[in-house]
Amino acid sequence: MPAIIYRNKTGERVPSVTTVISQWGIKSKPLMYWAWKQGEKGIPLYEKEAADVGTLAHLMIDADVKGKEINFAEFPMNIVEQAKVCYQNFQEWKKRHDFKPIETEISLVSEEHQFGGTIDCVAMINGKLSIMDLKTGKEVYEDHILQVQSYQKLFEENFPDHKIDGFHLVRTGKEITMFAHHYYKDFPDAWRAFLLLRQLYDIHKTIKRLK
Repeated sequence: MPAIIYRNKTGERVPSVTTVISQWGIKSKPLMYWAWKQGEKGIPLYEKEAADVGTLAHLMIDADVKGKEINFAEFPMNIVEQAKVCYQNFQEWKKRHDFKPIETEISLVSEEHQFGGTIDCVAMINGKLSIMDLKTGKEVYEDHILQVQSYQKLFEENFPDHKIDGFHLVRTGKEITMFAHHYYKDFPDAWRAFLLLRQLYDIHKTIKRLK
C-alpha cells in the first residue's frame, strides 16, 4: 500500500503521525536488544514461518474489521490453521465487547497542529465511541500510545461533536499464535509528548537547511 501524502487546506504537505513519532526512538531499544540476543543464540533475525503466522493473523483481523477478503492460497495450510486460532479469539472478543465498527481507514489532517494520520477504526465498543488500533508484536510500545493519542486529537478536531471515550489496542503475536486486548481510558502526558515531537520535526527541518 503506497504511503498516504497529507496536505493542509492550502495544499502544503504536512508530516504523518508515524513520521513525527519516528523521532521518539525508544521503541528501537528493545528491538536492538532482541536482535543482539538472536545473534548471540545463533538464531536468524527473520524466521519466515513464525512471521507469516503473525502476518496472516493480523491480515485476517484487519480484513474482518474493514470488510475485505484474503487470498489464503498465498499461505501454506499449516500457517492458515495457526492464524485461525488467533482470528477465532478475536471473534470471541468482538462478541464480549459488543464491537460495532463505524468507520475504517479514516485519513484526516489537523489544521491546528499541521499533521495528518489515518485511523484504523472508529467503533462503538461496550457502547462507547472508541478508537481501535491493530498491532503485531510482543508488547504495547510507547510509540503505539503516542499514535492512538494523536488519532484521538485528529478525530475530535475534525468531528468536534463526537468525543472519543477510550482506546482499544488489539495485538497479535509476531512469533507465536497469540491474541491480546489492551484497553486504556486515557494517556496522561502522551499528547504533550507528541506535540513536542511535532515541534522537533520543524526544528530538524530548519537545521537540515544549514548543512
